[in-house]
Amino acid sequence: MAELRSEVSPEPTRVGNSRDQWLVLRAPAASGLAREAVRDFLRAAVDEALERMEPLLTPQAFVETGAGRQAARAFWQSRFTVLDYTELRGQLLFREADLETFRAEDQARLPPARRFPIELGADEIAVRVPIRVSWTGRARLFGDELLFRLQPAGTRYEIVGISEDFRLP
Repeated sequence: MAELRSEVSPEPTRVGNSRDQWLVLRAPAASGLAREAVRDFLRAAVDEALERMEPLLTPQAFVETGAGRQAARAFWQSRFTVLDYTELRGQLLFREADLETFRAEDQARLPPARRFPIELGADEIAVRVPIRVSWTGRARLFGDELLFRLQPAGTRYEIVGISEDFRLP
């Protein structure tokens, strides 16, 4: 009778050694998933739906503004208290074609004037969103652009950080 061998596959990894007997490489997550998380986040912002933003953010997610770094959840809660984002419903906040997606290796190839003020990890993605409508009346609701830093979380992406030139009134 033949002996049955029970082999366990190694954990997937981004890189490996070709001398290993078994190597399971993990494919990079699709950047479309990162863009989807950003779209969902901005839809939640316009609806002032903090409960829909929560699952899109890592527990340590932050917002970096000209005024410094703050916890993302508290910062957005303050924004919803002071400003009315629902006035943007039905307006074209950004164009899908204007979204730019970058990995760490892409950022390294950018000219210095176009580089982002964030460091990306090996699996992280940055999504740059130029905002088309940042004002309603006399109230500024968004900076001219938002830069999201996202990391893979299973089959989706979570937002680690948001950079935006914005100050609460």
